[in-house]
Amino acid sequence: MANILAIETSSDACSLSLSFNGDDFHFHEILPKQHTERLLIEIKALLKKANAQLQDLNAIAVGCGPGSFTGIRLSCSIAQGLAFSNDLKTIQVSSLEVLARNINAQLGAERIVSIVDARMQQLYVGEFLYSKEVLVTSNTFVVPVEKFKLSAYEENTFFAGDGCNPIENQLKEISKNIFLNLPLATDLLSIAKDKYINKELLEPAELLPIYLFGEDQWKKTK
Repeated sequence: MANILAIETSSDACSLSLSFNGDDFHFHEILPKQHTERLLIEIKALLKKANAQLQDLNAIAVGCGPGSFTGIRLSCSIAQGLAFSNDLKTIQVSSLEVLARNINAQLGAERIVSIVDARMQQLYVGEFLYSKEVLVTSNTFVVPVEKFKLSAYEENTFFAGDGCNPIENQLKEISKNIFLNLPLATDLLSIAKDKYINKELLEPAELLPIYLFGEDQWKKTK
């Protein structure tokens, strides 16, 4: 079984999970504007709790956004440095998929739309279709709040993420399944374990933030 550290800081939450020798360890705290000061401290604390060393790991997984530019740049750069210095692989995961995995795992939902507030009256959107627990298709884009189209979704669609806030009243017109959750490293770790098995691994230098811009998307994905 792979030993993996998962880092998710694309929101105000500083969220970490570690799978080591078959056991999982977690840290999750809302730390607005404190990621820079706390992230390395909490990584070291989690490793100590598991009685693990960085060189004992197989890979470091990161929720690479989209989300807070500062948060995702920080987590990517720290993961790159730790992975490079300890000869580890990295795993890139969309934070929108992390949101969707939580709803799929907890509620068995199959049609999930993850929405993250992109500021400046825009939304990061990820559309995910699952067959039971297996992700079948996904699509990500950014859209102005006023152009978000409810008509594109069926009534059994689940909506997740803090980006639901600006359009919550609209969403309630078609769905009762609205969850204002944040991306969690526990769900990131679950995805990372699958990617490790499927050998979807990157060298540290290949690990990059996922940004979405207007009608054009730029993202580095495996």
